[in-house]
Amino acid sequence: MTRRRTTGGLTGLGALVAALVILAIYLSVDRSQPSSTGSDYRPPSGPVGVGHVPAGTLDPAAAAAALAQLPVAPKTSLAGYERDCDHGAGCVFGPAWADVDGNGCDQRNDVLHRDLTAIQVRAGTHGCIVTSGTLADPYTGTTVHFTKADAGEVPIDHVVPLAAAWTQGAAAWTTRQREAFANDLGNLVATEAAPNESKGDDTADEWVPPNPGYGCAYARIIVTVKHRYALSVTAPEAAALRRLLAGC
Repeated sequence: MTRRRTTGGLTGLGALVAALVILAIYLSVDRSQPSSTGSDYRPPSGPVGVGHVPAGTLDPAAAAAALAQLPVAPKTSLAGYERDCDHGAGCVFGPAWADVDGNGCDQRNDVLHRDLTAIQVRAGTHGCIVTSGTLADPYTGTTVHFTKADAGEVPIDHVVPLAAAWTQGAAAWTTRQREAFANDLGNLVATEAAPNESKGDDTADEWVPPNPGYGCAYARIIVTVKHRYALSVTAPEAAALRRLLAGC
C-alpha cells in the first residue's frame, strides 16, 4: 500500500512537471506571426510607382503603341451582366475581393497596403486587415484619412470598370477569367467615395479624374489593362486616351 501511494505521488509530480514544460513552450511561441501553413501575409509584389501607378503599367510611349493595336468597336449589350452575388444568377465577375494571388489577404486590403501610408493593421489577422492609414488620392489630389469604421469613404476603383469590360469583350470570358480581371491589382486604385461614385461605369471619353496631374497615369493604366486582356475601345474612347497620353 505504501509503495502504491509513493508511486502514485511520483507519477503526479512527473505529470505536473511535464505540464509546466508544455506551458513554458506554449508561452514561448511567438503568436504575433502566422504559422507555416501557407497563411502568412505577403504584401503585393512590386512598388506602386510614381503617382499611384501600379507596377507593370506601360510607360507613355509603350501605352501609345499598345492603344493603336486595340480593336475599335461599339460597346455591346449589358445583357447578362450582374455584380450582386446575392441575387439572380450571381456576380459574373466572382465574389468581391477574393485572394486570387494566394498571399493570405484579399485584394482590397492588398490595395490598401499598397496605396496608403502610415497604415495600422488589425491584431490577429497576420498583418492583413488595414484599420487606418493615409491616402494621397490620385483622382482628386487631396489627402484622406482612412479608418476601417468608415471604410466606404475609401473604395477601391476598377480603373477599367467591370461593366465596361463586359461590353468590350469580357462577356465571352469564363467566370474564372472574369474573377482574375476583377481582382487584378494592375486595374485597382484606392480613391475617395465621391470621384468613385461620379465615375461609375464610365470610360475615358465619359469621365476623367478631376486631378489633371493624374490624366496621363489614368490613360496608361487603362491602355495597359485593355491590352493585357485584349479588350476593345470605342472610337471616342480611343480619341480621349490619345489626348491624355499626349499630355504625358
